[in-house]
Amino acid sequence: MTSQSFFMVFLEGERTPSYKHSNLPSAEIEAKRLSKEHRKKAFVLCSLKSFEFSEFNVEDCRPENLEDLPF
Repeated sequence: MTSQSFFMVFLEGERTPSYKHSNLPSAEIEAKRLSKEHRKKAFVLCSLKSFEFSEFNVEDCRPENLEDLPF
């Protein structure tokens, strides 16, 4: 997995997960804790893909030698 991958725990019938675990063991520990505490099934979710919209395409048009600038 890439360094941007993360894990979250979803407790069945509850709200959307909000905490990002950086590794699987951490998420598994939390899933077990929540399942035991609430007596519900807990799911460990893993990020697979991300999508990002970028509105601007920035291009640097400066000359390599800044002394070439006319001002």
